[in-house]
Amino acid sequence: MSKIKKTLAITFTLTAALMLSACNKEQEPSRSNDRTSDSVKDAIGQLNPVPIKQFPDTANDAADIAILEDYDQRFTDMTDSMEIEVAEMREKGTLTPEFEQQRQKDNVKSALIMLKELDLKTEQGRYIQGLLYSYWEHQAKVLDQPNTQADSAQQVDQLNQYLHAQSQLHHWKNKQTPED
Repeated sequence: MSKIKKTLAITFTLTAALMLSACNKEQEPSRSNDRTSDSVKDAIGQLNPVPIKQFPDTANDAADIAILEDYDQRFTDMTDSMEIEVAEMREKGTLTPEFEQQRQKDNVKSALIMLKELDLKTEQGRYIQGLLYSYWEHQAKVLDQPNTQADSAQQVDQLNQYLHAQSQLHHWKNKQTPED
């Protein structure tokens, strides 16, 4: 994944986490909102990189890396398209909170469906797939919680897992030799 795409993916993920937290806030007095905002900022500051897990090399590594990168590209393209649509509606003043939340739910559902359809052969590929699936499954649960605030510590833990999946894939790809 290019450096720009990786940066965009991380930015989208952080934005999504913050948006999900913001979408699920109850209307409270402003002092409480300030504390909540501070706790989300504190929690994001607690992102801890998970160490790369080592796996033995297999003959299927290159194929699984290609499948995961294809998933990432297709999902990124779909997400970009959705974000453009939402931004255009926001500019025109036609975006409703309900529609925006439905698009977020659609995005998460698409990620889960796309991940389920991956036919990965390696333990490392399935490990990365599982981390990503767990992240998106958690996001679906957060979006389904009506008017409740998401647990920021759990959101940070899930974000850590998502970022770990991305790092694991990047490490795996870089570990491949040209003849693989």
